[in-house]
Amino acid sequence: MNIAQQAIIDPVGDAIAEVAPELLAAKAGHAWPRMLVLAILAGVFIGFGSIVSLVAQSDMGDGGAVQLLAGAAFSVGLMLVMVVGAELFTGNTLMVLPVSTGDLKVRRMIGAWTMVWIGNLVGSVMLALLFWAAGGLSAGVGDAAAALADTKLDKTPLATFCSGVLANVLVCLAVWMAMATKSIVTKLLVILGPVMIFVAAGLEHSVANMSILPLGWLADPSIAPDLGAMLANLVFSTLGNIAGGATLGLAIAYGHATLGRVASANS
Repeated sequence: MNIAQQAIIDPVGDAIAEVAPELLAAKAGHAWPRMLVLAILAGVFIGFGSIVSLVAQSDMGDGGAVQLLAGAAFSVGLMLVMVVGAELFTGNTLMVLPVSTGDLKVRRMIGAWTMVWIGNLVGSVMLALLFWAAGGLSAGVGDAAAALADTKLDKTPLATFCSGVLANVLVCLAVWMAMATKSIVTKLLVILGPVMIFVAAGLEHSVANMSILPLGWLADPSIAPDLGAMLANLVFSTLGNIAGGATLGLAIAYGHATLGRVASANS
């Protein structure tokens, strides 16, 4: 190997791409009850991020600086998920990588996705109801929740899907980088940037919406009286999140030649 080739090697990126299939397959191997509990916790943690993001937006107007502040506040939710080791559906879309290398069966991946999605929904709704019952949706916070939910529900299915793709590319970038470090401080730092971008840009994260939409509805039930618009948003944002996370994981692994090496080792 010549000097030029050595100079372009990224040992950190290559190392995480090498071990990611095994790490992600291990996550899918949790016992179902444990996976469900960890998924409920992740829904609660992301819900906390939604709440503090709404607090940051309350009575602050619609400026770009406010959106950046809201994004930074929301990132606390993913920080809690990554440090605690909870199960988040959007991050778990990266499980297509171990499926592609033969480390994980498709049936197990779909089962894990389903269990975690349901758990995330349960945790998110539980937190939204508790926050509402605690009087948290008074004044500016309730107004911010209703306005944000209304904005999300006004999007077309195509816009919601495409927004979901972009949102989960950013979220999975944060998850991928967090997997590459053992330092808690570094994990928090690498999570902040991508999450701040997706929130500031108003992109669609299905698990965040599991708390934001109920909070908006509890603040102002007129935004979706039949709940159909909420369900449509969750469906199309979920599909977009799957496409975004899966594409990112496979692209990074291909770029680091992980797919070929792992597939050869498993054959």
